[in-house]
Amino acid sequence: MRKVTYILVIIISVYYLNAQEIFIVRTDVDTSRSSFVTATHNFSFKVKLKDIKNCTAISFVLRHNQTNNINFSNFRTYPFSRNGSVFVYPWYNPVDGFVRIFTGILNGDTIGGKGEDNPEAIEFEFSVSADAPNLAVVEFIFEDAEAVVTENGIGKIIKLKSQPTLLNIHGFVDVWPGDANNDGIVNINDVSTVALYLGYGPSKQNFRSFQRLKASTDWFAQIALGWDSLAVTYADCDGDGEVTINDMLVIPLNFGKTHQLLNTAPNEETDKALEVVSAHNESTIPFTVLADEPIVGFVGEIAINDYFYQPSNSTWYTQKFDNNMCFVKSVAGPAGYFLVCGSTNAKPINNKTIGISNCNTTIIGKGITSDGSIIEAKMTPVSTLSNTEHEFDLPLLLSSVEFPVTISIYNLLGETIQKTEISSVYEILNKLEELTKGVYFLKFTTQGKVIFTRYFK
Repeated sequence: MRKVTYILVIIISVYYLNAQEIFIVRTDVDTSRSSFVTATHNFSFKVKLKDIKNCTAISFVLRHNQTNNINFSNFRTYPFSRNGSVFVYPWYNPVDGFVRIFTGILNGDTIGGKGEDNPEAIEFEFSVSADAPNLAVVEFIFEDAEAVVTENGIGKIIKLKSQPTLLNIHGFVDVWPGDANNDGIVNINDVSTVALYLGYGPSKQNFRSFQRLKASTDWFAQIALGWDSLAVTYADCDGDGEVTINDMLVIPLNFGKTHQLLNTAPNEETDKALEVVSAHNESTIPFTVLADEPIVGFVGEIAINDYFYQPSNSTWYTQKFDNNMCFVKSVAGPAGYFLVCGSTNAKPINNKTIGISNCNTTIIGKGITSDGSIIEAKMTPVSTLSNTEHEFDLPLLLSSVEFPVTISIYNLLGETIQKTEISSVYEILNKLEELTKGVYFLKFTTQGKVIFTRYFK
């Protein structure tokens, strides 16, 4: 039995390896984009034969679904039928809801003619409607496919094997400006997503992107046509059809906002962009953001050897910072690192001490105002300003606080976790111990002074 089974496996394998096939090859895009079609755009493919010798005629029925969204528009002949004739007749069957394209091709050779080996038979073109649902599947199936070949001067009809061809539809999706990974919330992870796809757009070879009609950075669902990579579509936060550092500025504008997930993001493996490792250096210079107008977000580029971070063991004494929580993230760029910072509650970050760096030069970049306008901005070492702020170590701060003190604890979204009056360091430590793992901002108010620090649990 084992020998018989082994022989059958070999016979079946040889049969399929040498099967005479009919199949489809896309002609409108390269192989990296051949698995999908796009709403409002045409697509085309040629019909080819494999392992066929001396072919003189081909006939088949090509069936497809999605008949409300996929429309046959044209066909083109190939040299195989130059001296013969071609018959193409598309027909919709109301019983099963499929469209069938009846096709017959003769190359003009008479009985006994040489014909052609592995011919390219014909090319079909289709259009995709604007209403085509995103991620729907178009299925093309060959029915009754046959070829006429010449063997020893005699004509012979052979059956052609085939496999279904499945194509996904890239349709229109809802993009929420700032939710770059389309997970339903604007948070720090969206910065990494924008950084991952920087440069995608018109300048990327063999890649299609589309601008949003009447694009806005305001927080509402905006219709966008799916790009060649659906995941990148959401990273275009400002809707200009290209992923640039300006898209990072939309994230602090809408930071912490949420929406109900109506679109399913594609299941693509995406690696997070590399974050700068905070190098602890004795030369730590506080930096502040400056702009001609109030801004809620800033992005600029720092050199590969520079670092910028908010150390967990440091704080800045300031009354200007008020309740304005701020995030800072550095992500890998083409020549260094993009530094992104922004308000979590839409309050301006102008003149706020954002973090410290080993860099002693001004970082030129872009800022975004609360109404979504992008303007020139910069981040400047505090040492160059007259209103130099003071840096405190957290343990030293706790030991020098005069009680009673009011402590407010905020999460990364700027939401108040708790606010209470404390009478001892011991009570403060207990409050911190009750927190779950995460990143928090602590605000101490004592004798008219306001002190902020960031706390890692």
